[in-house]
Amino acid sequence: MKYRVLALTIIICAAITAAPAQKRGRQQAEAQRESKQNSPEQNKATARRVFDDLFTRGNEGAVNEIYAKNCKFRFGNRTLGLGQAIAEGKGWRAAAPDLVMTPEQVSANGDVVTVSWIARGTHTRQGNGLKPTGKRINMRGRTEFRFANGKIVEANSEEYRTELFRQLGVSRTAASMMDNTEMVWATLAALFPDPLYAALH
Repeated sequence: MKYRVLALTIIICAAITAAPAQKRGRQQAEAQRESKQNSPEQNKATARRVFDDLFTRGNEGAVNEIYAKNCKFRFGNRTLGLGQAIAEGKGWRAAAPDLVMTPEQVSANGDVVTVSWIARGTHTRQGNGLKPTGKRINMRGRTEFRFANGKIVEANSEEYRTELFRQLGVSRTAASMMDNTEMVWATLAALFPDPLYAALH
């Protein structure tokens, strides 16, 4: 009986001593993980991947590594979900297979990374409802990415299509038709789950 009591006492003392150490270890590991995920340099590197991996190389497998599932994209007055934005980007890559988007200036302020970029390519194929024009694209823009837990949760850009349509010689009528079509798709997307995002998994 004495040995049992002694063994039980040792076990209880060991558990009491180990519990705070384990808790401290978990807290330190979690703090290190959050610090690493939210470091400005890592966020800047991830923001560069948007242009290098997704737009220039067309590496769709990187989408889930870069963006949070519920990420919202704003282009001027337009707001898109992740699937819609990826589809739009794929459309422009299909229309200009030689598209190269280069991040020229990248800066971080807290959890926001701002990228000034330049896009160059040739409109040689059909994409996003436009027939090929053979015209060169040379555009500049700026995007602000907000990060949480190492991934982009919000992307805010100026509306780029006005300048793009001007360079491609797209008429106002055609541009208006595209806007109306997108409004219908945006309405449907608000009513139904995002099938494109689900297909990426």
